[in-house]
Amino acid sequence: MSKKILIALLCLVLIVVLYFSAFRHGSSPGSNNIPTTSLEESICAKVEAQNEDCKKVILIDTDSNVAFVETEFGILPVLISKDHTKMVKMIPGLDFQEFREEKEENGPITWRVENNVQKDFSIIYGFARDKAKTIIINSEGNIQPNKFYVRDDLAGMSGGSGTAALWVWYITSKDEMIKPADITVYGADGHLIYGGSKEE
Repeated sequence: MSKKILIALLCLVLIVVLYFSAFRHGSSPGSNNIPTTSLEESICAKVEAQNEDCKKVILIDTDSNVAFVETEFGILPVLISKDHTKMVKMIPGLDFQEFREEKEENGPITWRVENNVQKDFSIIYGFARDKAKTIIINSEGNIQPNKFYVRDDLAGMSGGSGTAALWVWYITSKDEMIKPADITVYGADGHLIYGGSKEE
């Protein structure tokens, strides 16, 4: 009797192992695993084919289908395919030197609005100095954008010749964005440090 129970248990264990093994392999391959390394290489190859230097892909946002590339001169946003396998289109970039030189007139942030980059894809994006702690895009329903750190020594400190931390901020939309954008910026203490519209 115990021999039959042992054989039945072994058969049951084998069935469970085979079931979970098949279930694991049967799930849609790559549905959650995005090959970021090959996508990064593909993006850099296409950027370099357009005579731009691709230092590195800083961020890939698969929710928004956009990636950000650091070049010798600035940050270049690129539209990626919905299956996250290739670059679709380059979007006009943001220039480090221009941001440094125009620090007095731009204040703590600068931005661009690009409508209809492709059907159902518009983007507003820009640079922010470290003192811009909270950015609100009033013209897009008071949205707070995504924001990521690039590095220090890129953005000129206001009022001086030194440098400070540089951030990139952005939002994407299926609809056209309002131009000129109406944006408000708050500092670390919660006080307003910038507000108003800026023509492109």
